[in-house]
Amino acid sequence: MSQRRPTAPGLDGVRAVAVLLVVLFHVAPSWLPGGFVGVDVFFVLSGFLITTVLMEDAARAHHFDLPSFWVRRARRLVPAATAMIVVVAALTLVVGRDTGAGLRWQVLGGLTWTSNWFQVAQGWAYAEQGQPPVLNHLWSLGIEEQFYVVWPAILALGLLVMSRRRLAGAMLALALCSAALMGALYDPGDPTRAYVGTDTHVFGLLIGGALALARVPHLLRSDRPTASSRSRAVMTALGAAGLVALVAYAALVPWSGAATYRGGLLVASLASAAVVLAAANRTPLAAALSLAPLRWVGARSYGIYLWHWPLIVFATRIAPPDRAVLAGVLAVLASVAVAAGSYRFVEMPMRTDGIGLTLRRWVSPIERLVAHRRRPAYRWVLTVSVVGAVLVGAVTAVGTAPERSRLEASLLQGQRLLASAAGAADDAAAPPDRAAAAAEASTPATCRTVGTSVRVSAFGDSVLVAAAPALLGTMPRLRATAKVGWQYEDVAAAVRRAAARGALGKVVLIGTGTNGLVDRADLDRLVRRQLAGHEVVLVSPYVPGRSWQKGALSSVRRVARDNDAVRLADWHAAVAGREALLAADRVHPNERGARLYTRVVRGALGGC
Repeated sequence: MSQRRPTAPGLDGVRAVAVLLVVLFHVAPSWLPGGFVGVDVFFVLSGFLITTVLMEDAARAHHFDLPSFWVRRARRLVPAATAMIVVVAALTLVVGRDTGAGLRWQVLGGLTWTSNWFQVAQGWAYAEQGQPPVLNHLWSLGIEEQFYVVWPAILALGLLVMSRRRLAGAMLALALCSAALMGALYDPGDPTRAYVGTDTHVFGLLIGGALALARVPHLLRSDRPTASSRSRAVMTALGAAGLVALVAYAALVPWSGAATYRGGLLVASLASAAVVLAAANRTPLAAALSLAPLRWVGARSYGIYLWHWPLIVFATRIAPPDRAVLAGVLAVLASVAVAAGSYRFVEMPMRTDGIGLTLRRWVSPIERLVAHRRRPAYRWVLTVSVVGAVLVGAVTAVGTAPERSRLEASLLQGQRLLASAAGAADDAAAPPDRAAAAAEASTPATCRTVGTSVRVSAFGDSVLVAAAPALLGTMPRLRATAKVGWQYEDVAAAVRRAAARGALGKVVLIGTGTNGLVDRADLDRLVRRQLAGHEVVLVSPYVPGRSWQKGALSSVRRVARDNDAVRLADWHAAVAGREALLAADRVHPNERGARLYTRVVRGALGGC
């Protein structure tokens, strides 16, 4: 009979805190901009637990049984994740709205536990808000599983050549190197590579492993050492401070900020280590984290993490944009229910009895019915039909999934057209034609002349890119500088650079506010100073359900109202509530919407 492993109930509470932070971040990132730090809490806890388990098993058996460890890990992780991937793949056919875009690579990455590297290779932006991939969250499980594959062997070999203390020191040194690499690879435009790379984000797992090797007292050790009252007081103080630091981080530090990558997540991982140590001992903090509700959530945190993200994606694609948070909350509640079922019927049976025996137990009632030629009960017919339909649906979804969503294809087309137009008619290097310039200056900028005899310089974000085919079709003299993901600051900087070069047309079109707030005071200065003498058209942003829409819209309309040389192209008023003119994200114009966008812009100039 196998010896029962020691337990530390407070660690389930740590799991609960971690998953709650991540879930809240995914439901309403504006409310908890740093909730992603919950993943780093998981990393530290996992590194601590895995290293502790390996050391305790080796102490009992007098050797490292690596195959047995890997089998247990597979039982713990693979069945629930595989079931989720299959069901989610099938659901993309039901939900539609481009949720299956890129599914083939997502499924392959999920099943091989390399999702993080697939995201890097495919160029997916982790923080994509418009149409995020349904399996985007599997990057962290990829890092963990890759660690589980290599770390046991490194641990066994390391202990052959050095002491536990030195190995712990080496792990901390590697953690510092990993954190330094994250900072070095940080790209403010898209930090995905720095965030999801195993090499750049393994430091939390290493810190947890070093904590397990440090011979600190905790309840998971088989010798059950008792910490002194003074040690428990220190652990409690450090753990409480660590928990406060994590909550503050979750409330204040954004995902894309430089502080996150240049030391922020390393400090958060050290704070997590303090919380883990306090929770693994008999401390008041451990008692608080051992409350029944937290332990229940913690025990099912793996399933909640697996299911919450794809259900949030489905719910928010279906729901109206102004109900996105409510849809996300309902999706989370559904994920808790699904995770509870997964824990009872999939995870626990697989962990205790093994994958093979559990599968045979599931199939055996059907085999008995067939062997005795009995008429199957209705529930078995229903069960087999549902399972079969899900499997067929999953295979069909993966086989027919497009590489890109319609929106992605539209944006790529817009980028190519804008680049082609700029390259075909770039006269920056040509001598200035004074006669042409004088003729343009004397030509009134109306909807009949703008973009034909009057040059237009356009600056904006992805909405302008999506509208590019229609804009260029009616305004061949339009030259645009626009990029996906640009904030107002990026757009304003591009306008100022063009103004400094004297490269602006008579009409300057600015479309911004899709990805964040618009600095009203700065936009007003831009119009009055750098754009003095130009006719300016400001496009009002339409980003329903986004927290910054009201502020961005107010800024654009206020600047247009306060400046006589500025005209407002009220895209927001023209497209609000007309989903048939928008892509699946309900923000970017589709082909028909792009034509409306063009009419709104030209109409702002009058004369038609």
